[in-house]
Amino acid sequence: MSDKSPSLEHLRLTVDRMERRLGSGNSNHTNELMGHYWALVARFEVDLADERDRLLSRGGALMLIQAADPGEDTDE
Repeated sequence: MSDKSPSLEHLRLTVDRMERRLGSGNSNHTNELMGHYWALVARFEVDLADERDRLLSRGGALMLIQAADPGEDTDE
């Protein structure tokens, strides 16, 4: 892995921030997608042994939710 890869702590903080922002209940569409997201998180925990892989997968799923509801993109 290159030195430019984000640290696990950076990934955790980013995923936590995105979960808080997207989980704040601003739209019904995003709330529905977040329900699916939490089901995926449980699946990632079972299927992916590496924490980095789990965090990157969670981040990717959150980016998809953000793209599906651009009104949620507050660009903190």
